[in-house]
Amino acid sequence: MKMKMKMKTKLLFSATAVAFCSSVFAVEPEPYITDSGVAIVPIINTGYKYDNNIFSQGNETTGSGIFTLAPSVNFLLDDGINNYQLDVGVESGTYLDSSDDNYVIGNLGFTSHLEASSRSRFDIKLEANTDIEPRGTGLTEGLGNDYDEPLSYNEQLAKLTYEYGSLTSSGRIAFMGRYYNKNYTNFPEVTEKSSFNQSTLGTTFFYTTNASTDAFFEVKAGPIKYDVAESISRDSDMFSALVGMKWEATKLTSGSFKIGQEQKKFIDAGREDFKGVSWEGNVDWKPLTYTTLTLETSRAAKDPDVQGDYISESIYAANWQHEWDEKVTSTISFSYVREEYTGVVRLDKSNNLYADVSYKFRRWVDVTFYIEYTDQDSTDENIVYDKNVVGVDFTFSL
Repeated sequence: MKMKMKMKTKLLFSATAVAFCSSVFAVEPEPYITDSGVAIVPIINTGYKYDNNIFSQGNETTGSGIFTLAPSVNFLLDDGINNYQLDVGVESGTYLDSSDDNYVIGNLGFTSHLEASSRSRFDIKLEANTDIEPRGTGLTEGLGNDYDEPLSYNEQLAKLTYEYGSLTSSGRIAFMGRYYNKNYTNFPEVTEKSSFNQSTLGTTFFYTTNASTDAFFEVKAGPIKYDVAESISRDSDMFSALVGMKWEATKLTSGSFKIGQEQKKFIDAGREDFKGVSWEGNVDWKPLTYTTLTLETSRAAKDPDVQGDYISESIYAANWQHEWDEKVTSTISFSYVREEYTGVVRLDKSNNLYADVSYKFRRWVDVTFYIEYTDQDSTDENIVYDKNVVGVDFTFSL
């Protein structure tokens, strides 16, 4: 899928905002199978879009057409129990009216699921990405015209999960370790205090209440450390304890919800600690085989890009996908994001709307027409803006 779909869809939940990606590609790739059993699937996504506010400004906005090209390839080895998957992708963006914003980014990802026995399972995830923050977002929010190119950064992620217990037993336990690192690579006078790493350890106990429902208790903890200290350190320790439930009550409905306590304690007493309720949930409702409604919500504390000690972020999102026939699929998504800052007087609210129609020309090619709308409101007038994007994407496979 389109790598820039992090604009920024980490679930529908984003580290800085919620945005929406194109619906799942209708193409049905025919993989090339090697003699060793590795399935290779190349995908090429290319498109054109017009963004009427590329710097996310409230006035004197700048618009531009943007060509994108994103080739990727997936390697998969699956024996029915264990699997290994490697994803490699590159994306380039060419701005017709603002060549300083042209970019090339890339991603490399590896995942694996291993079952040593019927009671022991391992999941491994490794990622290494190069990415950008478009001017006017992230560290340059409200200041898009003050920089002559986007901010660039590298990020790495490593995650290992081990689960013990038979899937048919009433109880299972999982242990998780995760490491994430983000390193900015330009404008050091602005970015050097924002590069950081985060380590997390967690444990989850699952109790199966029936064949399709798991209740669970989850505990996570770990430090966030910044590479360069500010006069008042931003280093902190995070802790959360949540209870929840995962279910697939019928073929029509599935989902999960967890709620509990989250704490963020700063190393420096000059910053205000966080202690409050945190939650995360999603529900998929499929009343018909060709239509799906998804509802998602979350609340958590996160580190700000620029101002304040922490942000209390609440997200509410809905997505409806409908297959009109074998060739035509549509998607409509909406989200509301509320970010309340502590340490400064600031409250941000944003409404995000996305809609698309995808048409499958052939098994190996489809076209998607889409629109995006963002309405950003804030007590900080420099952050208030709206944005419209209209585009078309073509996706090709074997």
